[in-house]
Amino acid sequence: MPSLRKFTPLVLLAAMVDAAFGPYFSTGPTASGVYIYSSTATVTLPNSPSGAGSGYDLSLWVGMGTSLGDLVQSITDNFNSGWSVYAYTLKSTGPNSQEVIQGPSKSAKAGDVVRVDYQYVATDNYKQTVYLNGVAVSTLTTNDGKALGWGSAVECAATNCGTVAAHQWTNVKIVLSAADPNYINTMGLAGGATASMTTVDGGKTWNIGTISIPKFKF
Repeated sequence: MPSLRKFTPLVLLAAMVDAAFGPYFSTGPTASGVYIYSSTATVTLPNSPSGAGSGYDLSLWVGMGTSLGDLVQSITDNFNSGWSVYAYTLKSTGPNSQEVIQGPSKSAKAGDVVRVDYQYVATDNYKQTVYLNGVAVSTLTTNDGKALGWGSAVECAATNCGTVAAHQWTNVKIVLSAADPNYINTMGLAGGATASMTTVDGGKTWNIGTISIPKFKF
C-alpha cells in the first residue's frame, strides 16, 4: 500500500526567504524514529545562465530538512557569472525567522565537479563537506536535530536568473539510520525533473543514482 506520509518539499522550506524555484526532486519524511544518517551527491557545474539580469544570484543545491526546522544545504552559487561553493545551513530561530550559518567559500567554474556529503556525527549534529574536483574546500557542523527529508533545488534569489542549463546530480545515495522500505513512496518530482530510487538492503540504503534537472527559464 502506498505511504500516506507527507513532507513539505525542501524548496518550500527554503522559500521562507524571498526566492523563486525551478525543477526539483524531494523525499521525506522518514518513518517514525528513522532519520537520514548520511548522503552524497555530485554535480558538474553547468555554464552560467543565459539572459540573466544584472545582479542575479542563482543557487543549485541538495539539502536536508530537519526535525528542528533547519535546512542543511551546501550551495553551488552563481552570482553575476561566477561560481562559488560552500557549506551552508539555514537555521530556524523562530516560527518566521532563520539564521544563516556558512562555511568557507571557494571559487569554481563551469565544468568543475562538486561533491556534497552530509554525515550525522554526534547527537543531533550534521557535518557538511563540500569537495571541489576531489579536494575538500568547505566544511560546517551544526546542531540541527534529525534530518527527515532530502531533496534538490534550482533557486533564484529574485526572478532575474534567466535560463539555467540542464544539469544532473549523480552518484546520489541516502543512508538512513534504520530500514524504511516505504521511503520510496515519499519521492516527489516537479518541473520535469527525473529520478528513481532503489534499495538492496530492505530500505536502509537508497541509491538514487542520477537526478536529471531540465533546462529552466525563470
